[in-house]
Amino acid sequence: MKVVVYLLGFLWIAAGAMAILYTEDYKVLFNGLLIRLERIWLAAIPAVVGLLLLFAAASTTHAWFIGTLGVLGIAKGVLVYSDPGEIFETARDWMKSMSDQGYRLVGILALVLGTVVISWIR
Repeated sequence: MKVVVYLLGFLWIAAGAMAILYTEDYKVLFNGLLIRLERIWLAAIPAVVGLLLLFAAASTTHAWFIGTLGVLGIAKGVLVYSDPGEIFETARDWMKSMSDQGYRLVGILALVLGTVVISWIR
C-alpha cells in the first residue's frame, strides 16, 4: 500500500507545482474539467482517492491523519454527488471567480500536503 501513498503524494505535488508555476493553464484546465465532466465522475474521483487513503493509512506513521483525509475524500464525493442545497454549483462558481493568487495558495497547500504524506511513509 506504500505505492498508493507514494502515487497520491506525488500527484498532489505535481498538481501543486502546476498550480504555482502555470497558474493560468491550471485555471483553464481545472474549470474545463468542472464543466465537461459529469457529476458522477467528479464525485467518484475524491471518493476513490479517499478509499485508497483509508486502505493505505496503515502504511504511514500518522495513520489517523491519512485516515481522516480518506474519510473527508469520501464525504466530499458523497456531497458532490448528492449536492444538497446546490453546494456544488456554489463551489464551482467560487472556483471560477478565484484570483490567480488563490490558485497559487491552493497549489502551495497541495505541495505541502503531498510532501508531508510522502514523508510519513514507513
